Amino acid sequence: MRYSHLMQSTGRFTTELRRLMARSYDECRSCGASLPRESAAYAGYTANGSPLYVGNCCISQIDELATHVYWWWEKDKRCEPDIQLWRYMDFAKFVGLLDARAMFFSRADLFGDPFEGAAGITEHRQKYDDHYLQLFRSLVRFPPENASSPPEDYVEREAQRLLTEFAAIGDRERKSSYVSCWHSNTGESEALWRLYVPPPTMGVAIETTAGALMEAFGDNPGLGLGHVQYVDFRKSYAGFQDRIFWKRKSLSHEAEVRAVIKRRSAEPESGLLVPVEIETLCRSVIPSPFAPVWFADLVASTVKRFDVQLNINSSELLAQPFF
Repeated sequence: MRYSHLMQSTGRFTTELRRLMARSYDECRSCGASLPRESAAYAGYTANGSPLYVGNCCISQIDELATHVYWWWEKDKRCEPDIQLWRYMDFAKFVGLLDARAMFFSRADLFGDPFEGAAGITEHRQKYDDHYLQLFRSLVRFPPENASSPPEDYVEREAQRLLTEFAAIGDRERKSSYVSCWHSNTGESEALWRLYVPPPTMGVAIETTAGALMEAFGDNPGLGLGHVQYVDFRKSYAGFQDRIFWKRKSLSHEAEVRAVIKRRSAEPESGLLVPVEIETLCRSVIPSPFAPVWFADLVASTVKRFDVQLNINSSELLAQPFF
């Protein structure tokens, strides 16, 4: 029998395993057993290479462990593969996507939102620090069984050190996370057209799904996708895990889904160009409904010039009413 603590994660993710993980969290996909909260799941492959997502109950079926899955951190942000996603961009960015065959991911701290990676608002900082100091003191004061309790001055010093390191998580994540933002909706958003491609700017919307988006980026183990969680910082704090997926509640109209790549380096780049399969990514391309009539022809000829086959559809905002 295999034991999870003896298995080393390989970090290898196929598209099929990603799809399985996207549809799973607290249920073993082998025997159907519910996973107790704070009991990790395991994603990997059987001996014949089939993807598998299991609990401790069926860990023996995994021949190669890709990753441990702490599903209670992931549950709320998970995207079902068929969820519809949109990205609105000006024409120059669309041409850049076709030319580079790569999607630009911006470093999170350069978005201009001061709350990127934040835990809360400054008025609640002391309450937040006191809570975690108390937790850290307890962890240091009561070591594993049969170990003697350390002196109180050591407890306080270590608790303060842990709090300092804990406080640095948000800023570190801002500078090591590269993000591509998408809008989750079953149809076009006139508000987002006007926000990202305001008249007289000419641009397009790319329509895709979460599954197609992940598939288009291929076997990229560093890529994560998830719904942004919106929090009222006056009443609460961001979650500890993956703060890059938490934003202010006042921005909830964005209904944002983020593709995130984390990369730490001594000199962080301002952004990353990540190769993408254009025809897999774009289920359809929609020229701006506020652009001149001839613009749709320009989009079509540009797509043809870059030798890709894409569906170019008219905006639903161009539909005419009758009375």
